[in-house]
Amino acid sequence: MSGLTISVAEILGQPGSYRDLNISAPLDGVKTALARLDPQLIDARLRAESVVEGVLVTGRAQAATKLTCARCVTEFASPIEVEVCELFAGAGHEPAATEDFYEIRGTDIDIEPMLRDVVTLALPLNPHCEKDCSGLCANCGRVIGDGLCTCTEEERDPRWAGLDALKDKLSS
Repeated sequence: MSGLTISVAEILGQPGSYRDLNISAPLDGVKTALARLDPQLIDARLRAESVVEGVLVTGRAQAATKLTCARCVTEFASPIEVEVCELFAGAGHEPAATEDFYEIRGTDIDIEPMLRDVVTLALPLNPHCEKDCSGLCANCGRVIGDGLCTCTEEERDPRWAGLDALKDKLSS
């Protein structure tokens, strides 16, 4: 096994036979705007099982992530664990056009794209450091939950008085 390309020659074409895979490898470039792997390392316990259509890879993958709170922009660490169940289709067994699958190249499968896909899809798009994170002060930009903000409510522009009155009337 070199990198994340795995030989499945011994199980290919023998439905029911399998090979267990224990992987700990770098997985570069897995990130969203507010989440990334840190360190860029994935641990996976997988089983590659021969099926009529090709090879079915199942198991669990886990990694450490560094997230940025969408409300207060504080960085925090969080583990991520995902279930894996993906088909690598062999020649002549391509699933319907609406089904997703990966290809078997000769007698090898490259599991890096599969791991990259499942981990990236599991990263949160809108992470919060705490369920009830208060976010940042609109005036000074400090984290409200830290108690450091000493801003006072600014006096409202009198031109908004009509809308403020309407807001109060609608909310009562």
